[in-house]
Amino acid sequence: MGSADLREASGARVQSRIFMGIGTFLVLAAIVYGVTAQERAGTTMLALAAAMAAMVGVYLGLHARHDPGRGEEEEPDEAAEGKPAQSEAYLPHASVWPFAMGMGMVVMANGLVLGGWALVPGALLTTFATVGYARQSRHRD
Repeated sequence: MGSADLREASGARVQSRIFMGIGTFLVLAAIVYGVTAQERAGTTMLALAAAMAAMVGVYLGLHARHDPGRGEEEEPDEAAEGKPAQSEAYLPHASVWPFAMGMGMVVMANGLVLGGWALVPGALLTTFATVGYARQSRHRD
């Protein structure tokens, strides 16, 4: 492992600890809020926020420990052919599909609030956009 790899792994460990700390704080806040306020909605939201922070913390912790691509050098024949190195991240081109997915999810969420009539169009739009985005990302330039 080079020094850049060690810094990156160390950074992921620090980020993991930060998110786990946020999750711990939110669990304590949910307990205190639940006992003092006697309100279910706020307690549930704090508990869900704690779970989400813990999920990110666990992911970052596992990513820092088990990254199979670290430490491998690029082979000279790949560099000569113009192929990207393994460490380069693939970023897709600008696309309308993420916006369409978001709109479909907003329509579905409104369907939960306003009535079932909006769930089906929202689900169809979300599905269509997800398939379109997956097809576009398969065709890398």
